[in-house]
Amino acid sequence: MALTLDRIPDHESGTGRTRALSGLKTTGRRRTVLRAFALGALTLGSGVLTFPRRARAEVGPNALTGWDRTDCRDAYPVGYDEDPDTSGDHVNAYAACVGGAWRSSDFCEAGWHKYGTHTEGDVQVDHTAVSTTCGTTTMKNAWRWTTPDGKTYRCSDGFSTYWGPDQAGYTYLTICRTRV
Repeated sequence: MALTLDRIPDHESGTGRTRALSGLKTTGRRRTVLRAFALGALTLGSGVLTFPRRARAEVGPNALTGWDRTDCRDAYPVGYDEDPDTSGDHVNAYAACVGGAWRSSDFCEAGWHKYGTHTEGDVQVDHTAVSTTCGTTTMKNAWRWTTPDGKTYRCSDGFSTYWGPDQAGYTYLTICRTRV
């Protein structure tokens, strides 16, 4: 049975109810349908707003921000020559961070540079995360870098001051390297 124009009922000539809707006690009116569309659009719109967005500058535990790109061009537009880690979990991995007297996962806590006083054996170390060394135009605390094997790391800057035998308050720029 083909649908032809003369078989479509006029709105003025009848109820316009189809067999599919005949079992319902009431059918929706135009305003109800429009409200449903509006509510659906609002629901969809608010759902889209909660989806993950593109990366933004990260904020560390001490409210210091980090760069968001994984090629570090936002912090160092011409790039940099990576330095290998001096100790820690990633000492045998591709180099990712640059600068600092030492680069290691040993300077990390919760994925960012340690903050506060820590005791390591008979040496006391005062760690402070800083945002004065990372970047060529705007300074931030950390940057991201993706190594040739596709792994992304955060390199978070800080100063570490050592107190103890043979360490009379020497302060070094140290880099926390962690996988993100």
